[in-house]
Amino acid sequence: MIFLFLPLLVGALLQPTRLPANIPFLLSADTSFTVDPLLQVGEELEYKVSYSFFSIGTIRIQLLEKSENKGRDVYKAKAIIDSNPSLSWLVDLHIRFYSDIDTDIFSHEWIGDDSTKSGVSYRRIIFSYDSSRVYFERGKKNMTGERLPSSVDTVQVSEKCQDGFSLFFLARKNVRQKKQMNIPTFIENKQVNTFINFTNSRTNVDIDAVKYSVEVVEFDGKADYVGVFGLTGGFRGWFSNDEARIPIIARMNVILGSIKVELVSWKRHEWMPPRYVEKR
Repeated sequence: MIFLFLPLLVGALLQPTRLPANIPFLLSADTSFTVDPLLQVGEELEYKVSYSFFSIGTIRIQLLEKSENKGRDVYKAKAIIDSNPSLSWLVDLHIRFYSDIDTDIFSHEWIGDDSTKSGVSYRRIIFSYDSSRVYFERGKKNMTGERLPSSVDTVQVSEKCQDGFSLFFLARKNVRQKKQMNIPTFIENKQVNTFINFTNSRTNVDIDAVKYSVEVVEFDGKADYVGVFGLTGGFRGWFSNDEARIPIIARMNVILGSIKVELVSWKRHEWMPPRYVEKR
């Protein structure tokens, strides 16, 4: 997830992205929700992605703005994923994700731009829960940034879904609970599943960004699809044990071994990683 957060976020890199202009932006008729303190406009989190001793890239996540749609608060989040410039001979990956999520952490629209030496491709997903459908479009961008669609698909879904990016926020919402979730997820052009085992197990981790051990809660899970960097199967995450529930470290299995995602910087009002203190 990119943690799933990052594990799934990184996994979401495979996720596709225009849809006909006459396709409506539909939201669920369910209007019951509670405001969660983790959704703070202006929050910015940066992570380094490493394989063994090698830095392979960075992930930056921003919560840009809040708006209202059909009586519901909707937040726009952005992820910026770049491969390590020193590895350009091997991989040159630059991806931008945008996801519109409500306060119940369901995805309503997802857009992704992928930049490589061959040009810029885009993908877009719109979730129409009222009709149990997802509209998925992919294509190229020209020099002026205009989208040129090459295909548009309509996919039937059985229930509300997450995209690979919104999973990042869903995991944060639930990480301090003890439960298991099998989460419908829309990746590429089909509905798949992401299983997460939230243990609410308190522990500590060390990161370079702070000089003390950080108090975290741990979880693990498994994706039944393949993602970027060869993400395949299992992942583990450690999120801050506080109301912000910031992803601190994630580890995920890839074809060649294991990738680590670690928090390196943050911008969030009045937040610092919580210090771990042994209980007596």
